[in-house]
Amino acid sequence: MMEHGAKRKVTITGTGSTSGGIFHSVKIMGEGQVNGAMESEIFRSTGTCSVKGDLKTKQYRQMGETSIEGDLYSNRLNVLGQIGVTGSLRGGTVKISGQLDVGGECEAEFFQAKGGFHVHGLLNAEKMVIRTFGPCHAKEIGGGNISVRQSKLAEMKQWFSKKGPMELTAETIEGDQIYLEYTNADIVRGSTIILGPGCRIGQVEYRQSLRKNKHAIVNAEKKL
Repeated sequence: MMEHGAKRKVTITGTGSTSGGIFHSVKIMGEGQVNGAMESEIFRSTGTCSVKGDLKTKQYRQMGETSIEGDLYSNRLNVLGQIGVTGSLRGGTVKISGQLDVGGECEAEFFQAKGGFHVHGLLNAEKMVIRTFGPCHAKEIGGGNISVRQSKLAEMKQWFSKKGPMELTAETIEGDQIYLEYTNADIVRGSTIILGPGCRIGQVEYRQSLRKNKHAIVNAEKKL
């Protein structure tokens, strides 16, 4: 991957655009547009950026707002701000501080989100750390170690925001070790499950142990 044309570099300062292709590094400071699919060792954006195609990069770093009309793949992805991906997001380490919207699936080895997100398909990671500071939605969630906690500032933000409750909503959550707070799910399935405050679960299926906060609501329990 990224062998040919690896020495080419693109820098956009202010307002500008570039065609797709294979590059060593892409740096956008201001308002930039990429017209076509792109591969790059390094992709950095500060400001506003749009990519009209798939984006593959080893290192992705963003401060601001980005939209990608295609799939996004990155070994290491760091976002501070807002990112929208019409296709799927796949990566090694994915860290989001802000808002994420993925039209397809989101898969990573390590997934960390501080803020809000909407994954329209499956959200899957070997290790998942979610701090809700906005509404979080995924159709299905799967992983090894899953931790969902409400940000300590979420209650304060709720006073000023009308976007919706600061909680995670999913149809199914399945993993090995699961800790949930302020989560609304139809089914939670795992080996070791701890349900903290604010949980509303239709059915819990566990193999080893289940612990519930007194304020967690569970309609049905089943030991596998």
